[in-house]
Amino acid sequence: MEWSKRALKYDLSSGFDASFLPKSPGVYIFQDDSGKYLYVGKAKSLRNRVSSYFRQGAQHAPKTALMLKKARYLDIVVTASEREALILEAELIGELKPRYNIRLRDDKAYPFLKIGVRSPFPRISLARKRQRDGAIYFGPYTSAKELRRTLDLITTLFGIRTCTDSIMKNRSRPCLKFQVGKCSAPCTGQVTKDEYQNEIKRVRAFLGGKTRGIIADLKKEMEKAAQELDFERAALLRDRIQAIEGVVGEQVVVSSQRFSADIIFLEEHGDIAQAAVLKVREGILREKHAFGLEKGLQEGGQRLYSQFLRLYYSGNEIPREVVLPDSLSPQVLEELGNFLTELKGREVLVRTAKSGVRRRLLDTARLNAVQTLGLELSRQKQWDELSKELKSCFQLKKVPYHVEGVDISNTSGLDSIGSLVCFKGGKSFKAGYRHYNLSAPGPDDYAMIHEVVMRRLKSGISKEDLPDLLIIDGGKGQLSMALQAAKDLGVEDSLDLISIAKDRGGEGEKIYLPGVEEPLFLARESRVLRFCQRVRDEAHRFGLMRHRKKRSKKTLTSHLDNVPGIGPKRRRKLLEHFGSVRAIKSASLQEIESVPGLPKSVARALYNALQQEA
Repeated sequence: MEWSKRALKYDLSSGFDASFLPKSPGVYIFQDDSGKYLYVGKAKSLRNRVSSYFRQGAQHAPKTALMLKKARYLDIVVTASEREALILEAELIGELKPRYNIRLRDDKAYPFLKIGVRSPFPRISLARKRQRDGAIYFGPYTSAKELRRTLDLITTLFGIRTCTDSIMKNRSRPCLKFQVGKCSAPCTGQVTKDEYQNEIKRVRAFLGGKTRGIIADLKKEMEKAAQELDFERAALLRDRIQAIEGVVGEQVVVSSQRFSADIIFLEEHGDIAQAAVLKVREGILREKHAFGLEKGLQEGGQRLYSQFLRLYYSGNEIPREVVLPDSLSPQVLEELGNFLTELKGREVLVRTAKSGVRRRLLDTARLNAVQTLGLELSRQKQWDELSKELKSCFQLKKVPYHVEGVDISNTSGLDSIGSLVCFKGGKSFKAGYRHYNLSAPGPDDYAMIHEVVMRRLKSGISKEDLPDLLIIDGGKGQLSMALQAAKDLGVEDSLDLISIAKDRGGEGEKIYLPGVEEPLFLARESRVLRFCQRVRDEAHRFGLMRHRKKRSKKTLTSHLDNVPGIGPKRRRKLLEHFGSVRAIKSASLQEIESVPGLPKSVARALYNALQQEA
């Protein structure tokens, strides 16, 4: 954290003294007593802005008052200008994710496409976070399905590799993707560095919406190949052109002007908002994105737009033009234009639209935002009703918001995995999902439940992140062990625990509650029961996925151990050469024989053992 070296740190526990603050522009950061970041803000004058929080008689919004009550430390970073403060604020909000700043709901669910730059033959892959590693990122994509479709399209059209560097480095023959036309096989010299880099440029242009230029270049190459009587290459280029034109044909042409812009509209209600982003490239509506937002302190109206654009474009491609509603003031538009220009390194026009195609697109974005927010408010209303039913039905200490589920997966006590899933406000919260490799010996389900719950609650205590309700997959015994773990840690009064046992004899699912001897039976159509089943089934699915992977890896390792001539060193060499367990299982005999230092007789024995398993 480079910024922290420049920060001036103050302890607020003994009161606030404005005289220590400079009148310079800069950024201020509030932290709680455990060092968690609460809020990041910018100021033209740090003394004036920060003092406004502590002015006697100041009336603050409830959320601001709560933040100030928690605040223990204040960090100050002085900047050379207000513009530099603006950029630093956006960077720190993205990096620190403070609790009381604007945030994307389900931030982890928005993945990126990543193109590495360190290798002469860069890899394209999915990334959950945009890091400062020099790589080129495109996104975020609000649909993981759409992202995978795009990745598959890129490998088909441009032959860019998706394998890791270690796998590429150790291959001696092209893989199956080369055979089916989804990779140009740089691993075995099937393509030169210059040819591959040219395809990378085309991928960047394709993802940036510049398809017309790609098609024009490919047509020139096709004509040249035909003139040189290289009809095979000309046919391949023709097929690529048709494939790209097919993709473009699926997209909506919104203007013959061929302009490129992002059209953005925000709709807000209470503490939440919905952003709609339409990406127009060369007159074609390329993408539509919807982002749910949690508003921060004093963020609404024009300030909400300002905060969202800083958050969004600190990790995304910045177009030459951004179109916003005409309700924004000229001052805000100019400020955002300066910020994006500084970030992009070239001029960015931030404008409004009162008529024409841009206005029609803005109306479309508004409609998308309004409809999506309406659906979210409806979902929240349903959860409010359901959470109250959960409290009433199970006699919980409070209305739950944060619910987690625990499940154990094993095979006769072996390869045991504890899985934990998380739901917030009735929605799965993937950032809270966890797997636990268990140390409890043998097929002791009770001990495993105790271990998982103990580990989860210890973490929750240290991070102040305990769930409101923990749902255990199992019966009375499993619930008893989970309760014991909570008692051992002294948090039995801080959360609720229940268990749900599968229907074994046609009686229905059984719900066990603490201190209640007999199980509770709910009607099959009960939405309380359906929610508990959903949490339980998701924990089971999540655990089973990891358990199968662990068991598969162990099975292969045991096969390696059973092959004469393969010890720890050769097993390590095989993994280093192929890069993964899956790659060893799918390798041909020739590929296994090419591993340095592996005798052909041993390679053949290993290949035969793997074939028998398959």
